[in-house]
Amino acid sequence: MPENNNFLSVADTSDIELGHSQSVQIDGIDILICHAEDGFFAVEDLCTHSMIPLCGGQIEGNYIMCPLHGAVFDLTDGSVQSPPAFEDLRTFKLKIDGTSISIDSDSLK
Repeated sequence: MPENNNFLSVADTSDIELGHSQSVQIDGIDILICHAEDGFFAVEDLCTHSMIPLCGGQIEGNYIMCPLHGAVFDLTDGSVQSPPAFEDLRTFKLKIDGTSISIDSDSLK
């Protein structure tokens, strides 16, 4: 993964259709790149309620639903929108350059 000013290239926008996501791993952290209504967002690929991957969860607007118990999270800031989860998702700063999606390595700390 090439590094550019603390950003690590992780995915390509052309590979993730609107309403879909792609899971990547950086430094042992599973990160979900989501293509939502307002663009691309990066959150930890782990439901804070059931501790299972969110990858494959339904994305509507700027929200993702956990595929197991239905907890809903706002992709723009990671906040919980509906139970059974009560803890927000960890989010990561990303940058789009052309079609390249990069994650700020400082946000991984």
